[in-house]
Amino acid sequence: MLTDLHIRNLAVLEAASIEFGPGFNVLSGETGAGKSIVVDSLALLSGVRASTELIRTGAETLTVTGVFRPEGEAWRRPLEAAGLEPQGDELVIRREVSRAGRNRVFVDDQPVTLKLLADLAPSLLRIHGQREELGLVDPELQRTWLDRCGGAQAAAPLRSVAKTFDAYRTLALRLERLTGDERARQERIDFLRFQLSEIDGAGLEAGEEDALRQEREVLRHAEAIQQGLSQAAEVLFDREEAAHGALARALQALQGIVDWEPAAAAWAGEVEELEIRLGEMESALRRRIDEVEADPRRLDAVEDRLAVLERLLSKYGATSADVLALRDRLDGELAELEDAEGSHAELEAQITEALERYRVAAEKLTAARKRWAKRLTTRVHEHLRGLALGKARFEVDLEPRRRQGSPLVVGGHGVEPGPLGIDHVTYLFSPNPGEEAGPLAKVASGGELSRLYLAVQLASRGDDGAAAGATLVFDEVDTGIGGAEAAELGAKVRRLARGGQVFAVTHLPQVASQADTHFKVKKDVQGGRTRTAVDRLSADGRVEEIARMLAGSKITELSLSHARELITETDG
Repeated sequence: MLTDLHIRNLAVLEAASIEFGPGFNVLSGETGAGKSIVVDSLALLSGVRASTELIRTGAETLTVTGVFRPEGEAWRRPLEAAGLEPQGDELVIRREVSRAGRNRVFVDDQPVTLKLLADLAPSLLRIHGQREELGLVDPELQRTWLDRCGGAQAAAPLRSVAKTFDAYRTLALRLERLTGDERARQERIDFLRFQLSEIDGAGLEAGEEDALRQEREVLRHAEAIQQGLSQAAEVLFDREEAAHGALARALQALQGIVDWEPAAAAWAGEVEELEIRLGEMESALRRRIDEVEADPRRLDAVEDRLAVLERLLSKYGATSADVLALRDRLDGELAELEDAEGSHAELEAQITEALERYRVAAEKLTAARKRWAKRLTTRVHEHLRGLALGKARFEVDLEPRRRQGSPLVVGGHGVEPGPLGIDHVTYLFSPNPGEEAGPLAKVASGGELSRLYLAVQLASRGDDGAAAGATLVFDEVDTGIGGAEAAELGAKVRRLARGGQVFAVTHLPQVASQADTHFKVKKDVQGGRTRTAVDRLSADGRVEEIARMLAGSKITELSLSHARELITETDG
């Protein structure tokens, strides 16, 4: 969800701060007022390339800032891949374009590349308009919507395909390593032997570096340790007033009164226990005093051994246990490479089995997608009838992704395996009867694409039609329709916006009346300069704007009454 949008110096819009709401947000205004400027600002936040021509005359820099509260986890992945840690659940994106040609992007005040913004944007915004259409013609997005149409039942076949592909790919990479050119294989063998000899030559024992580091500290501070132990022994045992002697005298005194003082026996027992424990401590202290001594030769030996270990740890692992675990893996790889012929045959057999398991899972997914395609086609046609596209034809074409020489053969042809199956999904469309259906990018106009996008969105989401994930933006989706069809369009967009967020630029009152939040874009001339403003309408302002859309510049009581009726019907 986009909560706030701040714009400075974009075309005729000097400055605007817009607070959007959840659900259905509408932008309206007179022709030429600058409604498209708001869409342009969102396009900048979507990662499209910017031109200095967008900068307001007299200004040096245009700035667009959006505050998002994204859903799900997909938006986090491109940031984490770039080494950025998202701060909480809110994301602030700022785009700056200067006349000097500098184009800067910031995410949470951290500078990022335009490519990162383009990777991040689909999780935040999807824009569909007259001049450009972002997303609908993307085959991967088409496949995603088809799979979404499968509902909860899609999870199992998709998971099965991903799992079997991963197993196959892991084995294939091992075989690729084995079947590389002989020189590369021999170089790898030599390198593995060198690493193993270096590790084995050190004679590592798990955990020994910790024991050696502790011993080094003792050897480095032997004199201080001896002095401290001796002082402790003197205070506790050697002086006339030492603790050990004091405990003995206290014990004797308590034992002398046990016949008269009931608590004396218990106290005497406790003092006796302290005396015994202190005696044990005396033995340990004096033994340790004799053990600790400055030994330069032993210190040198410890330092040398630690130097060997630390060189190994810096190359092969954080601890000796890590290095020993790596040694086992290296040894296994070496054995595999040295026995290339036997390993090759075994791997080929495993790959054949893994590829067959993948083929079975992929064909099951293809069969399921064909069922989902029929369901999606039926639903899309139902929605198109209410969007002035009742005679249009929509189809879903599934073809295997063919690749000559592929190890996977389906229907007598080599097919490209992948974690999402073997299908290339293409949406076909024909706006008029008698015309052959073709790919969307070739046969659909901007307005048709926007309405088709709306129909596909509703159809793929199932019965509730609620939006989720990225904010959807429709720029004049209502072009070329009116009357009852416009009312139906508005109802569909409102339905799509449930549980999410949709923006629509519209010139139709039947659509605007469906809004949860209504903004008016207006333009005037002040001091010889054209200025555009974006205002959030109050309840009364909304009635007036819809009345203007109904009647034109002259608002009458009849148009106001009709506007109230439209809003009441929607809210009811």
